[in-house]
Amino acid sequence: MKLRNLILLPLMLVASLAVAQPQLVWLSPTHDFGAFREEAGPAHCTFLAVNTGSEPISVIDARANCGCTRPTYNRAPVAPGDTLRVSVAYDPAGRPGRFRKQVKVTTNAGSDVMTITGTVIGSSNTLRTRFPIEAGTARISNNIAPFGETTKGRVLAAAINIYNPTADTIVPAIKNKPETINAMFRPEIIPPGEQSTLSLTAYTDRATSYGTIEETFTLLPDNRRSDLGIEIQTVMIVNEDFSKLSEKELANAPHALLSDTSVDFGSVSPESGKLTRTVTLTNTGKSPLLVRRIQSADPAVSIKCSATKIKPGHKAEITLTLNPSQLSPATLTQGYLNSRLTLITNDPDAPTQTIRLLSPNLPK
Repeated sequence: MKLRNLILLPLMLVASLAVAQPQLVWLSPTHDFGAFREEAGPAHCTFLAVNTGSEPISVIDARANCGCTRPTYNRAPVAPGDTLRVSVAYDPAGRPGRFRKQVKVTTNAGSDVMTITGTVIGSSNTLRTRFPIEAGTARISNNIAPFGETTKGRVLAAAINIYNPTADTIVPAIKNKPETINAMFRPEIIPPGEQSTLSLTAYTDRATSYGTIEETFTLLPDNRRSDLGIEIQTVMIVNEDFSKLSEKELANAPHALLSDTSVDFGSVSPESGKLTRTVTLTNTGKSPLLVRRIQSADPAVSIKCSATKIKPGHKAEITLTLNPSQLSPATLTQGYLNSRLTLITNDPDAPTQTIRLLSPNLPK
């Protein structure tokens, strides 16, 4: 009998401790604010939990996963059978679109996570800041996708955010997409007050040239309105990859030598005829020099190269023609021409070279 009592006593103690543990039951761990306007200010809700145990329960801490979400609570113990409250406020200022935030509530009964969701209808001021460009019935963050600079064969990424300020769901689409680019909308359908991200991926191995590559496509904020498209410009700089060349290959590589790195067209006026200047390109290396590209952003300048493959020791003539009638108003106003021409070759030491085009005496 004594042995039996000795065995039962620890079990009874464990059972009594288990019953004495604090217990908390949340009525609902989630709250959806629905759609509300940013101008309305912070949205509030209260999470309720019942102390179903036999011991008092106190909130030790409550922390949100974002500074825009602020929980408040009372540290006073809640007696068994009473209700514990944790209030949560979400500040929508400058945060249009759908949100999902979490608050971790820690008590002497353990830790639980509360979740708030909703959709903020952005104010006009916020939309002008975050989505400054009107695109039909929608608004977008930018109409230029700058991919940056890399070597050929690598992949680049850019993004455009699209916001739906209307009361109807929209489905964005694109047309006339360049071959170098893949595009994906996430999500593909945009409910009222929410946003989507157009993720753009540029595959430089598909590019047919080097240097600055500018392409365009049309973004349709809503595929039901093809007349409300907006043009998106993509820009990337693609360089040749010389990193895998051996020391021997580098020693026998071509070398591009320009006779001039600046060209003066002299006195020019809009009524002048076309002016022509010539620059000599010499291959002083030991293997053929390939002219990948010669480009100028100035529409008044046209370029012609006598050869795109130059043998070692040979030369090519680069003919530059300036048409004063196509000079921009800004150039005429400032009173001088200061343009640039970019030469791209397979010279690993200087794959990109610049020629300045000048006309210091251009009349105002």
